[in-house]
Parts: sequence; structure tokens; C-alpha cells
Amino acid sequence: MKKDKATLDHLIRNLERISPEKSIFNYKSGKKAFLSLGQGNFREWLETLLPNTRIILEPKIIGISIAIQYIDGKIKKAINKNSEDITEKIISIKSIPKALPIKNIIEIRGILFDEDDTSYKSDEPEFLVFQKRRKELNGMRFCAFQIFNCKINQFQALKELKNLNFEIPQTQFTNFISDIDIYLQCWKEGKLFNRYPTNGIVLKINSRKLQKCLGENNLSIHWGYAIN
Repeated sequence: MKKDKATLDHLIRNLERISPEKSIFNYKSGKKAFLSLGQGNFREWLETLLPNTRIILEPKIIGISIAIQYIDGKIKKAINKNSEDITEKIISIKSIPKALPIKNIIEIRGILFDEDDTSYKSDEPEFLVFQKRRKELNGMRFCAFQIFNCKINQFQALKELKNLNFEIPQTQFTNFISDIDIYLQCWKEGKLFNRYPTNGIVLKINSRKLQKCLGENNLSIHWGYAIN
């Protein structure tokens, strides 16, 4: 119990305040809420990093990307990538915690997926997916992989999410760029991240300090990459 409280206190201390004007939960419907991962020649991206940069690898899960805002420990709002309010649609999903032991505002990103169903395309408009799957939505799972307003590194953030009873993705770590090709081949052979429906691997720089240094633009982040 003391360990859980210490972990919770650590998270609370590292949550950043978000002004209402900058919160993605206040975007008008239709505006893209989430920045994309980098795509293209990931080797060129890796060459810009120091050789011992710690990289965390996560599955690129096929599903519906959403974000959830909690205030005073309760779900306040949920949105999809187009800033559409989907709170009522996701509130009954069993794998999404309905209450958190945190009074602070915390904003979380993750993905809704069905491990047994890859019949819809990842680029299909999300409102169509919701319409098609309205009756089965409760059967979908939510996997959380990011805390928007947090100062801790990626691995610590995942640990905090798990402590809050969210499902988190499987991960692998490497400090060696040459290992990434090995992991990619293992994924292609079905030996890595095979408990999810995936269409690639996500590479993320673990250090939050380095993430902030690399930054982002209006479309994508510079500290994460999708490969397949």
C-alpha cells in the first residue's frame, strides 16, 4: 500500500498544469487533436541521435486513437483524433477506469482495439467504425500509452498508467540502433507483439528531457517514429 501511495505521489508531483486554451479537449470538432508519429526513412532519424540514446519499442496497434481527460478523479471528457466528443460512447467500456485516485487534471492517450478483429482499416473514418461497432463496443479494449501533461520519461509514464489500472502495451528497450532491425524482423515473423493486431512498431525516445529538446511541429512529433 505504501509503495502504491509513493508511486501515486510521484505521478502527482510530476503532472503539469495545462491552460484551458492549450488543452486538446477544448479544440473545436474537426480539428486534428493528436500529432502523428514520424514516418519515412527511420534510419536517417536514428542517425541524428547519440549512439547510446535509449529507445523504447511499442506495438503500433490497429484501432481507434482516443484521449481521455480526468478531473477530480472522474472522466470529464473523451475525444477521438478529430476532436469529436465520444464520452458517452466509451463510458461503458470495461477496460477504461471510471475513477482515478487523483484530484489533479490528468490527460491520457491510448487506443481502442479488438484483439480478435482486424477487419476494419486503420485509416477508416472513426465515426464509421463507431457506427459499425456500436453494439460490440463494450468488447473492445483500451490500451493507454501516453500521459500528455507529465514530466516523466516514457517508461515511467507507462508504469504510472499501469498503477492506475490501465492496460499498457508490451515494450522492448534498446540502446543499440543495430538492434532495431532485429526487432523489426521478429515482428514481421510474428514473434514480437503478437498479442495485438498491429501494422508496425513504434520507436520512442525514452528521455522526457530529450523529447522536449527534439520537440514537434504542427503535424508530428520529432521524438517518435512508426516503422513497418
